[in-house]
Amino acid sequence: MSRIRILGIGSPSGDDQAGWLVIDALSNSGLRTGDDLHFEKLDRPGASLIPLLAQADWVILIDAMSGPGGVGTQAGLIHHFDGQNWPEYRHGLSSHGLGVVDALSLARELGGLPDRLDIYGIEAGQVCVGCPAGEAIQASAQRLAARLAAELP
Repeated sequence: MSRIRILGIGSPSGDDQAGWLVIDALSNSGLRTGDDLHFEKLDRPGASLIPLLAQADWVILIDAMSGPGGVGTQAGLIHHFDGQNWPEYRHGLSSHGLGVVDALSLARELGGLPDRLDIYGIEAGQVCVGCPAGEAIQASAQRLAARLAAELP
């Protein structure tokens, strides 16, 4: 069992790459992965996210999201949800079929949530197939990766 699992959720569509960009930045930061620390990029995992949650003590999920004002209103703004407040925020996290909140809700009902759960949403500006992530998303991904690296034991 990995003690800490950091999962970047996304797709190759513009700012929806936010979670992947954080994983790339963490991978390039010099942090050593192994039994106690694992990074992974997931392409719209849906229900396949559930078994990954049970394989760690602490899971950190990162995904692009639309904010309360809709996509593009505050591109790059980082939101944090913990193991207590994520169920209250149903707007915006993940645009994927069975989204992150749905998968987490199902995992909770099945008793499969980790002891510690942190979710980071980075507000997307544009989501278009084949487009690179915008500058605001790229900068936020770097900031969030540095923040996470500093918080890891």
